[in-house]
Amino acid sequence: MKKNRLLAAALCLAVALTAGCSQDKKQETDTTAAAVSSAAGEEKGSYPVPKLTFLCPSDAGGAMDNNTRFLAPYLEKHLGASVDVINMGGSACWVGWKHLTESPTDGSMISYANFPNMLTGYLDPAASIGMDRTNFEFLALYTSDDNIIMAKKDETRFKDAKEFFEYAKNNIVTIGTAGARTDDAVAVAMLEKELGFEFQHVHYQNSAEGFAAVMGGHIDVLMGNVSEAVNKGEEIMPVVVLSQERSEYLPDVQCTYENDIKVAASSSRGVIAAKGLDPAAKEALLKALKATMEDPDQLAEAKKQGIAVTPIYGDDFEQWMEQQEESIKGIFDLLDE
Repeated sequence: MKKNRLLAAALCLAVALTAGCSQDKKQETDTTAAAVSSAAGEEKGSYPVPKLTFLCPSDAGGAMDNNTRFLAPYLEKHLGASVDVINMGGSACWVGWKHLTESPTDGSMISYANFPNMLTGYLDPAASIGMDRTNFEFLALYTSDDNIIMAKKDETRFKDAKEFFEYAKNNIVTIGTAGARTDDAVAVAMLEKELGFEFQHVHYQNSAEGFAAVMGGHIDVLMGNVSEAVNKGEEIMPVVVLSQERSEYLPDVQCTYENDIKVAASSSRGVIAAKGLDPAAKEALLKALKATMEDPDQLAEAKKQGIAVTPIYGDDFEQWMEQQEESIKGIFDLLDE
């Protein structure tokens, strides 16, 4: 494994910036969506197009899918057009994002995106992505989601952060991630550098596979995000949040800093479109996304689901991407292939 030296500095910004869920949780999300659409009671306008496809570039389940489906009914309410969510997973989201860039730029398709995953993908010369941030319009950053280590609910070898780190220091611990270039993998590398010892990495295709593995006892722990832990509820045991202070969504779970481990990491997610988006569509989308992310009902429900809403819009989102790109460059020799 290639170790981390620049990661703490390069991804300190990822702190400021940050995938399945159960069928019951999906049903809850679908019920919320129906309620929002019904409450809106709107007549669908022309937008520029009558129907918007909201692409989730990961498989069903996990934070990406949860967020996309959660946002869709609120966006439909404020946009005045029908919003349909589709999943198109594969190649660490790049199957979906490539499809986005090959689609019409009339405003009929947008996509969810996650960071630093997008950055580590197109900046990796070995990946041969053939795209970069200039292929996209960055509309609105939605959330920053702290990383968290989770174990199966009936884990007995450790019960909290202190016991976990003591166990990991003296035993081989397998830790799952949603992929070798994801925020989860970045968080693991940062943690290893700080702790001075290594975990045994198991990289999955997505978070859904990782949750199945940890809940089935096939790996010791899983690196994920706070919103996923909140959504899983009593199905898993949260061990430690990688942050400077405890999460308001999991106040009983210790954080790294209170255990004198100076590591904080997160995943950020937002809404993008293909470059060359129709100006009228872009203007309408920006207005609707701002209204969506500031909608009081959305904010209240987001809090229940453990979603930390930290919006950045338009040009500010573009600048944020440029800054993160500069910060991420040069870290690829510190991560697994």
